[in-house]
Amino acid sequence: MGYHRPVFMARALALLAAATLLAGCRSRTEVVVFHAASLSRLFVDVGERFERAHPGYRLRAEPSGSQIVARKVAELGLPADLVAVADIRVLDELLVPGHADWTVGFATNEMVLAHAAHSRHTEEVTGRNWPEVLARSRVRLGRVDPDLAPIGYQTLLAWRLSEKLERLAPQNAGLSARLAARCAPEHVVSDEAELAALLEGRAIDYAFLYRSTAEDHRLKLTELPAEVNLGRTELAAAYAGAEVEVRMRSGAPRVRIRGSPLVYGFAIPRRAPNPEGATLLAAFLLGEEGSAALRRAGFRPMVPGACGAPERLPPALRQLAGGAP
Repeated sequence: MGYHRPVFMARALALLAAATLLAGCRSRTEVVVFHAASLSRLFVDVGERFERAHPGYRLRAEPSGSQIVARKVAELGLPADLVAVADIRVLDELLVPGHADWTVGFATNEMVLAHAAHSRHTEEVTGRNWPEVLARSRVRLGRVDPDLAPIGYQTLLAWRLSEKLERLAPQNAGLSARLAARCAPEHVVSDEAELAALLEGRAIDYAFLYRSTAEDHRLKLTELPAEVNLGRTELAAAYAGAEVEVRMRSGAPRVRIRGSPLVYGFAIPRRAPNPEGATLLAAFLLGEEGSAALRRAGFRPMVPGACGAPERLPPALRQLAGGAP
């Protein structure tokens, strides 16, 4: 029996260590984040670093299309500590003022045309000829449902802005209708992650994605003209020249959405179960480490963050968020 005692003791110590670790994990307070699918890579990185900086907290992130993200709180009453979306206007439309008191813009992005080695005419497509290439026989295009995620209606806005671009006219007349016809029903999906998966799985040849997503998935990308890609704040007035109708709320009438620069936003719902942890996470996103994580994930951080009502922010965030986006 004496020969087996060291083995027994080693096993006992291992079990004790595992139990201690499990108890430690259980004792950490959860911070629940509902976020846009395009922010998935960011929150993996941020989650690890946030938990190291704040050992008492554990981040749980749930991705989906931005409208779905906000509807989970506004329509289903699901508990979330932080809600982060790909278009800050989704928060303004669905959460403020009924479910949140403020929103903060924290990052920008731009749209690109993504493709891959298998894509038809992948070596020929450019920022000038892409409308003609996408109209060619047998080219398969996918898109996101505009009622479920901003990339869906931003894609439609980019098509309409391309119709107005003088240096591409008149070949772009009727472009939106032609491109919509290229998208088979099974290639209209609920969020950007699904769209990228269709492209990677060779089900489609091209998709309009955020630059950060295309780079994250190591896809080929063709840059769109600045007047089309929704990535320049100084072109806000030009972007507003295109509009589409979108159903933001389930069962509600469609609302008119005008083109605008891409601004990602977050809010802490008024009924957040863990507002203290959410505030710490928000401060982390707006701080130096959060800005570095955003750059690593392919975004352009907004420093300071943009808030139209900074007096409503928690004190810990007021110096990190400036004026209106």
